[in-house]
Formats: sequence, C-alpha cells, structure tokens
Amino acid sequence: MFETNKVRTFFQGRVNKYKSIYSKDKTPIWKILDFLFRRSVQRRFELTLEECSDIKDKKILDVGCGPGIYAVTLATLEPAKVVGIDFSEEMLAKAQALAMENRVKDVCQFINSEFLRYQFEEKFDICLAIGLFDYIREPQPSLKKIRALCLEKAIISFPGKWKLRNVVRKIRLAILRCPVYFYTRKQLEKLLKESGFNNFEIKNVDRDYLVVAR
Repeated sequence: MFETNKVRTFFQGRVNKYKSIYSKDKTPIWKILDFLFRRSVQRRFELTLEECSDIKDKKILDVGCGPGIYAVTLATLEPAKVVGIDFSEEMLAKAQALAMENRVKDVCQFINSEFLRYQFEEKFDICLAIGLFDYIREPQPSLKKIRALCLEKAIISFPGKWKLRNVVRKIRLAILRCPVYFYTRKQLEKLLKESGFNNFEIKNVDRDYLVVAR
C-alpha cells in the first residue's frame, strides 16, 4: 500500500504532461526531446495500435489506462466496449473528457479502482497493460489476473533492465521518490510462463519490451 501511495503521488499533477507525450502538435525542440527520451513510449503506442487494427465488435480492457489515450484511440475503431481502470481520479477525469471530446463516451467505461481489488463481471477479447508493470513490485498476481480475463490477446509493456535510458530513468525516479522495476528478457520469459502465458512474443522497443501474448 505504501508503494502504491508513492506511485499515486508521483502521477498527481503530471496528468497533462503524460497526455502531451502523444500529441503531434509540438515545437521542433519538443520533437527532438521526444526522440531522445520518449521514443519508446511513442513506438509502443504505434505497435499496440497495429496489434489492435481489427477490433470491431470486440471488448477491450486497458489496465492502468491513465488519461485514456489508448482507450479512447481504440474506441474510435468500433469495438463493442472499452473499459479502462486506474487508481488515479485525476487521470480518469482526463480520460472521460477525452472520450467525450472524441464522441466515444458511449463505448467507454472508466473505473476508479486498483486492478487487483476490482471484481470484473466479464472477460475481454484484448487486454492492455502499457506502462503498468514499471511500478509494481510483485507483477505475478496482476499478470495472472490479466491472463484469466483475456480471451484472445494481451499486450503488455515492461521496462528493460540494463538499458542506458532506464539507468537515467531510475536515477530520476529515485530523486522523485517513485519506485520503478526493470526486467531482463530471461526474467520476462520465466514470469510470463509462470503466470499462464505460453504463446507469446517479446519485442524489443528501445528502452522497453512489448509482450504480445496470444
């Protein structure tokens, strides 16, 4: 609970900054900074959309949905339903506003809760967890729950261990008193198998790994 509170505190006040990462309306200097420090965030977004190119009439779950960038973008592709869950009220307020702005609020549902505590009454064709496991000390319970809820495909990101950009990131977050956890490919393979995922691909995305599990 203590670490959860530290992560929640870290994200409070950073809602607009987080959302701006995905904006295309930027000055040249910000585009350069994004390329240097955030290209993995943008690339995993692009790859996730490629994996979700055919989601018409499907149910999508976005775990740790933040301000709703993934959820709302996917909602424009005519799924049956998109559910986003996050423990930050501030993030979800932005997500709801974004859904209304893009006229997909009838497709989207946003839940303010910690993922492990919430009891879902349905399963989902596709489950996303992008940027979630960066901040979870014990990943297996959440991975097992995602596996139990997922009918077709799970798309999950993990920060890579020993990658130069993540060394800098670890120092920065330590200064800000926010916990962050990193993984090697071998650790991921073991963790995924122990969580019930047997058919998966691990993609190297700059500082991150993107897992596509079927």
